[in-house]
Amino acid sequence: MLDEDARVLSVSSGSAGAGFLALIEDHQRELHEQLHPHCDGQCRFNKLWKTAWGNISLKELVEWEVDDRLLGKLLRLNLARPPAAKDIDKERRRRYVLLTITDITRHRREYELLVDRERELLKLLRDRNIDDLSIDRRALLVQELERKRISAELHDSIAQSAGVIKYQIEANIERLSRADPSLDLKPLQSVVEMARTLVEEIRRISRNLVPTILDDLGLCAAFEELCTEMQSGDCEFRSICRSCVDDEGLPETVKLAAYRIAQEALSNIARHASASLAQLKLSMSDGGLQLEISDDGAGFASDKAQESARQGRSGHGLRNMRARALATDGNFSIQSEPGAGTTIRVVWSSESLERLLR
Repeated sequence: MLDEDARVLSVSSGSAGAGFLALIEDHQRELHEQLHPHCDGQCRFNKLWKTAWGNISLKELVEWEVDDRLLGKLLRLNLARPPAAKDIDKERRRRYVLLTITDITRHRREYELLVDRERELLKLLRDRNIDDLSIDRRALLVQELERKRISAELHDSIAQSAGVIKYQIEANIERLSRADPSLDLKPLQSVVEMARTLVEEIRRISRNLVPTILDDLGLCAAFEELCTEMQSGDCEFRSICRSCVDDEGLPETVKLAAYRIAQEALSNIARHASASLAQLKLSMSDGGLQLEISDDGAGFASDKAQESARQGRSGHGLRNMRARALATDGNFSIQSEPGAGTTIRVVWSSESLERLLR
């Protein structure tokens, strides 16, 4: 908690950890002076801090990251200024600025290391003249492994930490309310709401990275959730999901590929198609599986797009969809014309499904 001069009023020592033991409750010392006691004020941390502090008077929330060379840490900072009620006096308003500092050094370094290793792997494969499709298959495998790691970190570390912050604020609200029932604690309650929203957003991102709903409820439920999330977002089109299939005997690799292709296709529609309607269909025919995603949007020249995807010159979205289909022995096709919408179709024959189950 900081006052309007960025002086430290209180510190959540239980959440601070060993990396921030230097921060203490000192009403005479401002934040930068505590973190960088011997700094001349020209460091990048202080420059970004002053910019953020100036913006907090205009916004309720400011977030940024900084590579703090003096501390040797990569930090994410979140500065929240809950709106103050008009009947709260100035002295109490000064206390309602909350700063959260998260040390993300280990997470970022691990991510950068994995990216470097992926690049080395792709270079090695190209040096050995392995075809582009094989490279894409291996790259997709690396991506799925990375998604799982990031999802676990979000769920088990960041979401938990944000939840702890929320509970501690709630506990303090309750304590203050008991000590003085006349206190107006609405500003702090708004911080609790922001923390709750943050936890939900982190968990939503974690779920999108690793679709556990596939294992828990199956492919049809996962598709329904995709369409529901698309509708609840900022999308300007309506989405319809038709996916009445029994996926009990389908290979896990095919279910994951179908989900990722649908996810990528709906995302592309939202970003590029200017569509009013998108339809997602999943059906079984002659023992095989067919996935179809269509929209009534702007469309494009599909022949050129498919050729670009085959040669690796298209965007990552289209290329990844094709690679996921081919990596699971599926037949990938696109039908589109400028101004006439787009249909993406992937078919896994019964023979392909049987081979993948062996």
